[in-house]
Amino acid sequence: MSIILLILFIFISYVFLNYIKKFKNYGPKSLKGPIPLPIFGNLLSLLPLPHIPLTKYHETYGPVYRIWMGDKYTVSVNDIDIAKKIFIKNADCFMEHPETPTFKFYSCNYSNLVMGRGQNWKQRRDLVARSITKTKIKHIYTNLDQQLDGLLNCMDYHVKSGLPFTPRGNFSRFTMNNMLKLVMNDEIPYDHQGKSQGPMKDLIHQCEVLFTNLGSGNIGDFIDLLKPFLSIYYKLTNSCLPKILDIVGKVLQKHVDTFKEEYKSNPRDLFDVMLVEYDFDPLKYITIILIACDLLFAGSDTVAGSLEWANIFLCNYPEYQEKVYSELLCVVGKDRKVALSDRISTPFLNAFIKESSRFKTIGPFNIPRNCSQDIEIDDYFIPKDSQVILNFSGIAANTKYWDNPQVFDPTRHLEKNQEFSLFGYGQRQCVGSNFGQDELYLSLSNMILKYKFSSHDGNLINESEAFGLTLHPATIFKLKLEHR
Repeated sequence: MSIILLILFIFISYVFLNYIKKFKNYGPKSLKGPIPLPIFGNLLSLLPLPHIPLTKYHETYGPVYRIWMGDKYTVSVNDIDIAKKIFIKNADCFMEHPETPTFKFYSCNYSNLVMGRGQNWKQRRDLVARSITKTKIKHIYTNLDQQLDGLLNCMDYHVKSGLPFTPRGNFSRFTMNNMLKLVMNDEIPYDHQGKSQGPMKDLIHQCEVLFTNLGSGNIGDFIDLLKPFLSIYYKLTNSCLPKILDIVGKVLQKHVDTFKEEYKSNPRDLFDVMLVEYDFDPLKYITIILIACDLLFAGSDTVAGSLEWANIFLCNYPEYQEKVYSELLCVVGKDRKVALSDRISTPFLNAFIKESSRFKTIGPFNIPRNCSQDIEIDDYFIPKDSQVILNFSGIAANTKYWDNPQVFDPTRHLEKNQEFSLFGYGQRQCVGSNFGQDELYLSLSNMILKYKFSSHDGNLINESEAFGLTLHPATIFKLKLEHR
């Protein structure tokens, strides 16, 4: 009995001291924020859609405020100018991501590109940048054009058959195929083609499981007492990551076995380039596999989700759909496909894409950064070891930048060219951001030029959100497609 009382006393003392710590005053420039609860801090107030309360806190506490995510002091930034001062001007203080059981497990102890640390991360980023250059930009965009043809053929099938078109699965396949061709010269056939889909079909399934796991959030990442248990839980129960690594590893080994001397100057894909860069060192194969997985994850889900939201807005705001179509018809006509060179001549389409990205921010936050030292930026004090999140949803709703931000209005971007980047700032921004924007423009423009979009039942499509690794529509919706 005395042992139980002792344990209870220790636990209560720990909770009390831990709670007192959350009220530490850092001086006149201390950040304001909501009152935290014991143990959980402000975590419970963020459920189930964290970007909504975090955006509302901006109205109460200003563009930079603090919350407690469990035991982690967290700074939320909702202002572009301050974000640049943090992530560009003071980049050295905010270069690393926080260490959590989830980040550590899914990056194989920080061995990948996204979660890499220090000099190892810089070397991997430079490797990817060189590799993309060596695969030849022309080759990359030829692949993109071929994959776009595959998507349009799939949509043609649905028009001719009269079957409703489901954006989620088909857009995911399109964007995943773009990355598969770039990384490992492979692809997944569409369902209507009736072809064998092989191991790549399982890869998509396992990636979907991984996205769900990462997007669900884990309280053990934020409460110190639970961190060891979360690490053990991952090791005992997680199966999707080993399966993904196994599938990608087998493809890499096939590249090693079939490699020819001519591929040094004319590589088939990024795998060939990285194998040469690492001089076929078997000890580096796991790094190549993890980098490949990063590119597959980051390069597919974001654009696919952006296309989903854009399709919803085309249906729910048909007047804008017709205006975009008229612009494309005038600039491009019906005798060819839209090209990237047409972008400068399609201001309304550009505004529509920008507003779609603002109105539903596909990535509501950046991956958190860790502050390596006490620092003052303007009137805000950020303590050492706090984590900083850039709230893209908060910026998208900030009346400093947008009039009536709750209204979907593409014309706002014609009147004022307000900067708005969803790819972050500084050295750790998305390495494939330019390709992602090109992929979004080419696919959406050619779809609008060829098809008229409407909901399959004639009703407005639900615009509610489901929070995960990215912000997707809450429901899987279907469309009616008609040839223009």
